[in-house]
Amino acid sequence: MQKFKIGIDARMYRRSTGGIGRYIHGLLEALSKIDNKNLYYVFLTDDDLSEYKLPAKNFIPVRARFPHYSIGEQLGFLRLLNSYHLDLVHFTNFNHPIFYRGKFVVTIHDMTMTIFPAPGKQTEALSRFFYHLVLKRGLRRAKKIIAVSQNTKNDLINIIEVLKQKISVIYHGVDENYKPDHNQEKIIKLKTKYKISEPYILFVSQWRPHKGINNLVKAFEILDRRFRIKDLKLVITGKPNPRFPEIEKEINTSPLRDRIITPGFIDENDMVPLYSNASAFVFPSIYEGFGLNPLEAMACGTAVATSDISSIPEVCGKGALYFDPNDPEDIALKTHTLLTNNVLRQKLIERGFENVKRFSWKKMAKETLFIYKSALNN
Repeated sequence: MQKFKIGIDARMYRRSTGGIGRYIHGLLEALSKIDNKNLYYVFLTDDDLSEYKLPAKNFIPVRARFPHYSIGEQLGFLRLLNSYHLDLVHFTNFNHPIFYRGKFVVTIHDMTMTIFPAPGKQTEALSRFFYHLVLKRGLRRAKKIIAVSQNTKNDLINIIEVLKQKISVIYHGVDENYKPDHNQEKIIKLKTKYKISEPYILFVSQWRPHKGINNLVKAFEILDRRFRIKDLKLVITGKPNPRFPEIEKEINTSPLRDRIITPGFIDENDMVPLYSNASAFVFPSIYEGFGLNPLEAMACGTAVATSDISSIPEVCGKGALYFDPNDPEDIALKTHTLLTNNVLRQKLIERGFENVKRFSWKKMAKETLFIYKSALNN
């Protein structure tokens, strides 16, 4: 069997990058367990290197001090890649050196920067030009394109007009440590460390308008006003984004501000008990490339109410109660149903456990390795 030299752009390996970081973590850890033949060069920034602990000897960490979306990425990272004479490179996000001439595959997580650009650089004409240049050139020159959901594949076909035959859908996995955890010591730790007290409904994601936080706050107010659930808390994790001050304003001006808990980023080790002990996980996002957070909640045995659009029904299947994310009344009604209908609640929890079985990093890594082999033989 021929041994290939494969490069993996892991410059967003660190957990703080969110979904892409979790994707790269899951890919590398699972891939290292199923492939000890090929030689992998894993390109990481200094911040990523501080978290990198992969023991596999055929996975070699390489320092790549080139930030995303920078001149260094286009020039310095290009020289670094060329110096390793790789048979294949996997760019784990759309951004890549546009003059790289070797074989590569690319993963597209979503089209958020196209559909929901953030104020500032993402909306400036020059930045938009270079974003589309890098995205479209990568999609055109890639041997294979990995989309993380059918919804993302459809976006690539409908918005960028990519040939559907070039795109393979490969789902994320769920970390094996995500399972119900009701350890009382951990619950006490959550209360003291993050000032979180039960009962609470939980939201986990970034603070961006398309995540639906404002409508979630409005729905929480409706829950209190109409259904009189007076002791319930709303926990919104993550950090305020200065580009979207309207979200922080919505929270701070709410009449229920004293019952809305904003603990910031949660340590990875605390996520499982946080999910497990929530009364419900409510996720009103209007756009997701995949949507890992509802799956993690399901894996922890938490009932999920979420949006009926984008990739979310594709991923959550029969394991969630769905609402219109643009309608706070519907969000409130479905959340109330989830909190009070114990028969439905238990049924959804059981369906959630079954649904999560469809997703594993091992399955994802096997399918990705198949894509590598297909690209190398192309």
